[in-house]
Amino acid sequence: MIIPTESVRSRSRLHEENFATSLNLTVADRTEMRAKSGALLHPNLVSVIIPCYNHAQFLRQAIESVLAQTYSDFEIVVVDDGSSDNTAEVVMRYPLVRYVYQENAGLASARNTGLRHSRGKFLVFLDADDRLLPDALETGICCMREHPECAFVSGHCRVIDSNGVILPSPRQRRVEQEHYLKLLRGGSYIWCPATVLYQRRIFDFVHGFDPALKRLEDYELYLRITKDFPVYSHNQVVAEYRRHGSNMSRDVSAQIHTALAAHSAQWNFVKANSRYKETYDAGRLFWQNDYPFQQMVSRIREMVREHLPADAIISVATGGYSELLRLDGRRAWHFPQNEQGSRGELFAQGAEGSMATPAWIEAGMTYEFGLYGGPEFSKPLARLLVKGVADPFRIASAEAAPQEPVGPDGVLLTAIPNPVHASEEPGVTNITWSTGDGSKGQLYVSGMGVYAGRDPSDSDEARSCLESAKANGAQYLIIPAKSFWWLDHYQKFREHVETRYPAVARDEDTGIIFDLRESS
Repeated sequence: MIIPTESVRSRSRLHEENFATSLNLTVADRTEMRAKSGALLHPNLVSVIIPCYNHAQFLRQAIESVLAQTYSDFEIVVVDDGSSDNTAEVVMRYPLVRYVYQENAGLASARNTGLRHSRGKFLVFLDADDRLLPDALETGICCMREHPECAFVSGHCRVIDSNGVILPSPRQRRVEQEHYLKLLRGGSYIWCPATVLYQRRIFDFVHGFDPALKRLEDYELYLRITKDFPVYSHNQVVAEYRRHGSNMSRDVSAQIHTALAAHSAQWNFVKANSRYKETYDAGRLFWQNDYPFQQMVSRIREMVREHLPADAIISVATGGYSELLRLDGRRAWHFPQNEQGSRGELFAQGAEGSMATPAWIEAGMTYEFGLYGGPEFSKPLARLLVKGVADPFRIASAEAAPQEPVGPDGVLLTAIPNPVHASEEPGVTNITWSTGDGSKGQLYVSGMGVYAGRDPSDSDEARSCLESAKANGAQYLIIPAKSFWWLDHYQKFREHVETRYPAVARDEDTGIIFDLRESS
């Protein structure tokens, strides 16, 4: 049983009526919720609530991901939030699914409606465009049984595109303590609402999602819960979060406005505690600065997937931010980069050998291994590209690199496995090499080149850096929205690039991609 502190009970009594009124919950609604939360008729039932607004094209996958669960004691409630597509038709194909219709009132309201129409002791809110993995409910229930004092338990997710293909994403960190401070510092360690399994009883105190919010309503709820109640997070991947063109999170300015409002609502609680106040200030900076950058990076990746081939070689005006080079396995390096370190780092040396890489191969990155021999190791003998991928199915379908010479005179350079699975944690591969003639060789590895450490000093230097990047094989140039390109004293460089190279993609809030292979 969840046992709040006395201060929480007092605060709940003081604010219950006003807050419940703001959520449009009548006294009868609250009585019904409490009755259901205390009922023993369904002590192990998990209610999976799926709000849907014009996402019929994904809804079938969401429903079937629940039906495929290894944990069998569940119910599905789909809340149609006034959809104009064939949402109702999709639901009617599944007799075991409870269908509830309401006039369009937003995601938070739809979740609250699902809560009122559900019977489970435990709750999962699955967005209609996301999916649960088969052991999601079982993992959540087992975790909750081990931590019955917690208001909710949460896990990790993986990111997929509109077709269900797994996308590279930053590693998710498990939070073991001080969950409220982690949320307050900025962003949410809970990427996907479906990774959370709640005890119904918690809603006796927090009363549901705030329908006044049209986005980030889950983040605001996490803040309210973790402020007063214990929660637990595990590191099991239990859901798939889908990125597509109609995601609500694409409206970055609206996201930031809502996030800052939810963040500001915590001020009265944190202001008397210096440590909490410091965290609060850091969180505000995150939403104002870091979050817009993260969203820009995500949109650049979408532009790259849509417009550039999988084997593209790309130079990116990163400003030193390596995250901009994680482009689904395409070769990418900094612009400008330090030419002196073009070979990369020394990985191994000797006439032949076999060595495992450290665990640093990341999904979405391509690493170039180069074997050099001859006088002063100046002669390139072989080159090998190793890709880190998030999708394990790409590993299964890829053939292992053959253990045979890849160059003249018995030169050998292979990697097994390649591609390398690197979703939750960085991956490892084994590199085998031979110079072929018994002479000593040096093996270098480069993932992204070495950033020059500064932006070009002027347009002339920027143009020189571009010619150098082209000479090294760059086929495309990406100019993010926040880069030196837009500053006044690079006007001549902008004019040079704009008149000489065609833009294959352009978005004023994201950036520009130029094709360096064609010039006029």
